[in-house]
Amino acid sequence: MEEQGIVVVKENFLTRLTNTLKKILFRGKNNELLLNEGKSTPQSSDKFELIKDDTCFVQLEILDARRAYRKYVINNDKNVSNDVFQYIENRIYANETEIRQLIDMNDDKIKFEDILSCIEKEKANTNQFKTKNPKTGYFNVPVGVIGIECADAKDAIESIFKAISTRNSIMILHNNYNKYSTESLVLLITKECLKNFYIDDNIVQMFGKEEIDTSKLDKVIYKNGENVTRNTANTIYIYQENDEYGDDVQNEIERLKGSKLYKSYDIRPIRGEFGNVINYLNNTEKNASAVCMYTNNTQKAYKFINWTNSPNVFVNTGIRKCNENNNSVSDYFCSKYVLHEDVF
Repeated sequence: MEEQGIVVVKENFLTRLTNTLKKILFRGKNNELLLNEGKSTPQSSDKFELIKDDTCFVQLEILDARRAYRKYVINNDKNVSNDVFQYIENRIYANETEIRQLIDMNDDKIKFEDILSCIEKEKANTNQFKTKNPKTGYFNVPVGVIGIECADAKDAIESIFKAISTRNSIMILHNNYNKYSTESLVLLITKECLKNFYIDDNIVQMFGKEEIDTSKLDKVIYKNGENVTRNTANTIYIYQENDEYGDDVQNEIERLKGSKLYKSYDIRPIRGEFGNVINYLNNTEKNASAVCMYTNNTQKAYKFINWTNSPNVFVNTGIRKCNENNNSVSDYFCSKYVLHEDVF
C-alpha cells in the first residue's frame, strides 16, 4: 500500500544482525536486560498501561464526523475530490433556479456565480493533500474534525467545499442557522453527491453554533481569526499491538529511558485493542510528541499512521526523531513526520 510522503527506513546488515542476536540472547528472560549505559533493569519494571474502551461522553454528531473523516483520509483515490467537485458543479447547475430564488429570498451577500467560483478554488486546494516537504521530511495531513464558525451563506458554502478538498471532517458552526437557507440547499446537494461516490456524507455537517461541544473537536476556527487546537506534550507512547514484538518494544523502552536526549520525556508503553488505543491517543488533552506502534498488520499500521494526532508517527522503527514541526500550508493541514519498516 503506497502513500505519497511516507518514508521507509532500511537498516544496514550489521544493525539487523545485532537486533537478531539480542532477540536470541534475551528471549524468555524477564530480568537483567542490558541498558545502553551498561546498567541493568528488570523487564517487569516497565509496566504497560492497558487502554480500555473509552466511556467519556462524546456527542453522536462528533462521533459520526470522526468516522467519516477516518474513512475519507485513507481513501487512496487521488482524483476522487475533483471527481466529486465536477459532479457537484453539475448538480448546482441543475438546481440553479432554486438556488437563485433562495439567494433573493434570504438577501444573501453571494451570487450564484460565486458558488461556482468556490468550487473552482477548492479544486486547486486538493493538491495540498499529503504532499511532502523535501527539506523537512514532513508531509501535509488533514487535522481531523474541525469546527468552523460561519455567519453567512458565503462563509458556510466555502466551508462545505473545504471538507471535500482537504478531507477534514468539517462541522459548520453557524451563527444564523436556518434549514431553509441557501447554504442548507448547497449542503443537501453536496451530501447527495458524496453518497454517489460512497463517501460518508457526515464528512460535512452544519449546526447552530451553540449545539456542538467544541472542546471535543480537533480544531476550531473562529470568525475573528482565532484558532484553537491541541498543544503538544513531552510524551512518547510505545504501542505493542501484538506479542511478536515484545523484545523490540522492551529494548526501545530501555533505550529511550537510558538516553539523555529523551530524559525530559514521559515514556509510556501501552497495550490494548487497536480502536481503543487510537481513541485514547487522540482524546488526550495534548497530543503526544511521538508515537510508535509495533505490529505486523498492514491495515492497522496504515490507519495508525493516518489517524494518530502526533507530529511524529512511527511503525516498527522505534523513535528515530522527535521534533515538533508546525509548518503547514494552511489552517486545514498539519505537518507529520512518518517512518515505517517491515510492514508494507
